[in-house]
Formats: sequence, C-alpha cells, structure tokens
Amino acid sequence: MLGTVLLGSGTIAGITAPGSFPIDPFFLLIATTYALTILWASLLRYLDAASWLVDVQLATDAVLVSAYIYVTGGIASYFSSLYVLPIIAAATVRYQRGALLVATLSGVLYVSLVGGQYLSAAGVLRDPFLETASFVLPAARTATFAVGLNVFGYLAVAWLAGSLADGMRSAGARLEVASSRIADLKALNQHVIDSLPSGLATTDPAQRILSFNRAAEQITGLSFPAVAGRRITEVLQLPAELASAFDAGLNGVPARRVEFRYRTSDKRGEIDIGLTATHLQTPSGRAGFLMTFQDLTDIKKLERDAHLRQRLAAVGEMAAGIAHEIRNPLASMAGSIQILREELPLTPDRAQLMDIVLRESERLNTTIRSFLDYARPQRFSVGRLDIRRPLSDTALLLRNSADLHPKHVSRSTRPTRRSSSKPTSTRSSRSSGTWPPTA
Repeated sequence: MLGTVLLGSGTIAGITAPGSFPIDPFFLLIATTYALTILWASLLRYLDAASWLVDVQLATDAVLVSAYIYVTGGIASYFSSLYVLPIIAAATVRYQRGALLVATLSGVLYVSLVGGQYLSAAGVLRDPFLETASFVLPAARTATFAVGLNVFGYLAVAWLAGSLADGMRSAGARLEVASSRIADLKALNQHVIDSLPSGLATTDPAQRILSFNRAAEQITGLSFPAVAGRRITEVLQLPAELASAFDAGLNGVPARRVEFRYRTSDKRGEIDIGLTATHLQTPSGRAGFLMTFQDLTDIKKLERDAHLRQRLAAVGEMAAGIAHEIRNPLASMAGSIQILREELPLTPDRAQLMDIVLRESERLNTTIRSFLDYARPQRFSVGRLDIRRPLSDTALLLRNSADLHPKHVSRSTRPTRRSSSKPTSTRSSRSSGTWPPTA
C-alpha cells in the first residue's frame, strides 16, 4: 500500500514533468507490487513448512525498494530511506540477525545503484534514466557522504530494531513463563482451597460474596454461580447479631465465632453450623471479610450422645449403689432363714416355704451380682428342670396366700420318682433341700 502511494505520487510528478523520466516503469512497479502481494498472500499457509519463503520475501522487498529509488533518481531520490521498511519487517520476523542481513543487502544494493549512476555519468555504463533526467549528479564527495550516511542509518536501524525485537521476544518468553507459573499457582491455590474440608467464603466490604469453595457448596447445597454477588448474611442465614457485627466491622475484635442453625434446600433439613468470621487482610488494607464454617450436625449428635451416656453412667452408678445396699440386708435375711430352718421344727409345707425363700433370695442375690458385674457377659448353661417344682411351689404359695378362699380346692401328691423329662435350656440356678410335693 505504501509503495502504491509513492509510485502514484511519482506518476503524478511524471505527468506534470514529462521530460524528466518515462512514466511506464512506475506502472510496471505498481503491477509488480500487487503481483508480489498476491503471491505472498497465497504462500502464507506454506510458511510453517517452508520458512525460507520469508527470507525470499524480505530480499525481494529490498530489491523492489531499490527499483523505486532507481526510477526516482537514484542518489537524488527522496525515497532512499524506504529501505527501512524491509529492515524493520526483518527485525519483526527474523529478529536482530535477520535485520542486519537485510540492512547489509540494502546497503549493497544502494551502493551498487549509486555507483552505477556515477559510472554511467563517466561513460563506463549506459543508464537511460540518467540520460533523460533533468537533475545533475552531486559531487562524488557529497555522494559518498550521503551513501555512507544512508548505509550507516540502515545498519543502525537494523541494530536498534533487532535489539528491540530480541528484547520483546525474550520479554515475551519471560512473560509466557511467568503467565504459566501464575496459572499454575492459581490452579494450585484453587485446588488447595477446594480441598479444604471446611467451607470458605470471602466477601467485599459490602459483604457480597467473592469466592465460595467446594466444601461451602457441599455444606450449603448452593453453587458459587448462584451465590456470587449476594450478601453473605442472606446466603448463610446468619444470626442478626453477627450481621450487625459485620456492619460494625466485627466491633473491633479480630474474629467472631458463632454457632447457628441453617436450613438447607435439600432433604437434610436443618443442620448445625459453626462459623468463624474475620477481616480479609491485603497489603493495601482490609478488603472485606473471610469466613470459614463447618457442618457440626454429627459433632452435636455425638455431644448429645456423650451427655446421655454420662447421665446413664451416673444412673448406673447410683443403681449399683442401691443394689449393693439391697444385697447386704438380703444376705442377712437369707442367713437368718437358713438358721431358723435348721433349728425350728417345721412341717413339710413350712420347710418348703423356707426353701422357696432361700432359693429366691439366692436368685435375687445372683441377679444383683450380675447387675454389679454388668461388664462381663452373662453365661448360660444347659441343665435339667423338673417342671413339677415351679408348679408345686406356686401351688404352695397360693395355699398360704391371703387371696385363697374356701371355694378354692388344692390337692398335692408326693412324687414317687424323679422326672425323666428331656433336658431344657434355661438359666442355671442352684436348689437346696429335698424335692417338694407337686400339686
């Protein structure tokens, strides 16, 4: 596009001064420029596989600039600085080394072009543009100074542009590495936050939620997109006193700890939450609030169970004390009955009644002993049980009961032999005395 503008201005100059130089070469350069532009555009997709095409394009651009300068007067052309364009392009894509190579090529082409003009002026070569030109070549010393200044300018531009390009490349590489590290640190930070078992939320000074980790989503049942920008007091259903403490900057304390009930939107219903709120500190000062919270529902249940176990343990200790106090008079009573049974003349029925008292006293003592020794499992054994004994004992108790009326009839017989019934599984007990009569 720039070449087209320059050549167009040259064409207008040629029309206004037709004797200075022919116009046709400008149109040829315009056509060449557009043809090369189309060619380079069609070859862009091959640059990755054939990077040498870039070098060919840069060299062609330097030759094309030389053609511009040649048709516009050579040493007298105002477009000698046009070599800067391919030099800067080379610095952009080939960095400093490529820029210096293109600057060297441009200098060689420019020196060759000017040298050819002066050789033509000396009659060594024939230059049709120089023969028809209306300008006079400057003195050789002036031309040498101009050429040297231009070549130095090309090399200086190449060095500066290449240095800037190399600096930008290294800065871009460092920026890419830094960006990659920042991305890794950000990902690690997010993984650490999401791996916390406790819910974590941050807010701005207006208590609007800025972050909400994965544990917070699991505890509340709400996703971060659904709560982002909402007030934390509304999302967590905070108590009114904590909400007012937020408005007062936590009342000047470093942190506040509260426990409250939170109603979830899922089937869990109400849960217990313990929350700690503090200021979010940054290098520039306080930037909001930081809150960590946990689901205390299971912990509260364990605490309630522990309290219940403590109460049951206290009741057990009291019951053990009562059982111990019962056991002492029970032993005295059993001993007294045993002495009376041995020393007093008793009828068979009364002897059987005393046997029942002794046996039941022993069974009650066994029960109390088992209660006091509750830590050890109760052992069971298989033994023979004569079903007539409990029936006979029951009949005897009924005959001596105050509930017995004259209408009641009770008959008993003496057993002639021991029962040979099949052994029955029951809790073992000890018996004393002879087999009683059955009813």
